[in-house]
Amino acid sequence: MKKVISVGLGGYSFQMEEDAYDMLQDYLTKFKAKLASQDDAGEVMQDIESRLAEILLEDVKSPNQVVGVGLVQSIIKRMGMPDGSNEYTDYQTTYQASYQQPQRKLFRDPDHCVLGGVAGGLAAYLDAEIVLLRVIWLVSMLFGGLGFWAYIILWICVPMAKTPTQKLQMHGLPITAENLLKYSNKNDKK
Repeated sequence: MKKVISVGLGGYSFQMEEDAYDMLQDYLTKFKAKLASQDDAGEVMQDIESRLAEILLEDVKSPNQVVGVGLVQSIIKRMGMPDGSNEYTDYQTTYQASYQQPQRKLFRDPDHCVLGGVAGGLAAYLDAEIVLLRVIWLVSMLFGGLGFWAYIILWICVPMAKTPTQKLQMHGLPITAENLLKYSNKNDKK
């Protein structure tokens, strides 16, 4: 007989076996230790917990279903370890995570911002060169004026990518531990 614990994760409640809870807690503790020196550590941890909850919601079919060690192992394998190691990949799991290419979302890019970050955000969304888009904006502003109004409208309507998760969505990258660390470190380099 295994002990079952009620766990709150990312704003949702899950029933977990004690072993699965310990494994998930160990994973989150290692991740938090890796982020200890960063200013946005709390925000990144919220993003990680939200992503873990999303994945659990995909796999938990009913509110009374108990999350076992196998499911937690597969989630950790899917998210990756914060230090890049493969600590949990040695376990045998029956669950195979289905990988979907993440969809890009349009945000303004604060990392490549000259005025409002519109050109940088569009470049990330379209996977194009920022310089090329800036030249197109400039030419359209000079020869017709429509570019000016389009830029202003996008500046007002498109949100700024503030969190590491939003930056990953802007570039169309999967939300994994390694990518979240990489994009949270960009904020510290400024």
